[in-house]
Amino acid sequence: MARPVQLAPGSLALVLCRLEAQEAAGGAEEPGGRAVFRAFCRANTRCFWNSRLARAASRLAFQGWLRRGVLLVHAPPASLQVLRDAWCRRALRPPRGFRIRAVGDVFPVQMNPIAQSQFIPLAEVLCCAVSDMNAAQTVVTQESILEHLVKHYPGIAIPSQDILYTTLGTLIKERKIYHTGEGYFIVTPQTYFITNTTPQENKRVLSDESPRMPTSITYLDTESGI
Repeated sequence: MARPVQLAPGSLALVLCRLEAQEAAGGAEEPGGRAVFRAFCRANTRCFWNSRLARAASRLAFQGWLRRGVLLVHAPPASLQVLRDAWCRRALRPPRGFRIRAVGDVFPVQMNPIAQSQFIPLAEVLCCAVSDMNAAQTVVTQESILEHLVKHYPGIAIPSQDILYTTLGTLIKERKIYHTGEGYFIVTPQTYFITNTTPQENKRVLSDESPRMPTSITYLDTESGI
């Protein structure tokens, strides 16, 4: 079992609220956490008369930003203590456009990692591979799929031609991918299935196809123009 991981250890939380004038000027849009963090550091590193606070502020690291104005910062223990002392003496300066409502220590959140199995479903890997190759505008054939797997999935066993052929055929039947003269493509919500053939005609078409090619189904894809 994986060992628990401590998230955000040694952090300080600053609960901020925007000044009324800033709210009226900026509307409902909330500034980004890193921008607020930089403004907070800038405000305190400019406290040249308080060298300890200025030095501690320069050693801060951005730890996170929670909605509704909670800034999480991280620093060596001595620097965090300087910030605590400055807050107690009302010397800690807020970022421009904000006021500090509260400052406090954040207890680490414990994360229990979820173990992964060694098994990777081949169908899932093939769908990912076809999707990535479609996005890269690479022609997707059985041969190029195998090359893609060797290059981008070094941890999996490369399937044989028979297994690849069978799995691709299954994915086509499940309408997760489709095949045209230009290769394999992922079925998306913009892909429309078209069929005008009777079951008897479908059987005749299947009997005439190459035994090495999965069943082809006619699709129209509004994105690729197929």
